[in-house]
Amino acid sequence: MSKEITEQFHHAMLGIYDAALKLKPPYSARYFLNMVQEHGGKETANRLLATAKPSSGFAELFLRGRENLQLSVEYLVLKDPWRTLFTEEQLAVARRRLMDLEYPPPPEDML
Repeated sequence: MSKEITEQFHHAMLGIYDAALKLKPPYSARYFLNMVQEHGGKETANRLLATAKPSSGFAELFLRGRENLQLSVEYLVLKDPWRTLFTEEQLAVARRRLMDLEYPPPPEDML
């Protein structure tokens, strides 16, 4: 796993936080931001995907409108090139969480 792609993923994780701030009404996921700043984007995603249930942030995005799940960690990790950073098991967890809410995962070739 290249350091460059891991750093780019970290910035993408910060990007979904910033995008959530632009929702109407804004969603400030401070706990998520703190995790990313403390542990890095990749480790934060690892931790969130290792839990039995989706995070409160995942639920909050859904409650603000199903389309906002595109700002979830679950959606982000399934996108290229980030998917290469994760195991098949992690990708399956992310895919299942989205599909459980009837939200389609990103196309496999989506950037």
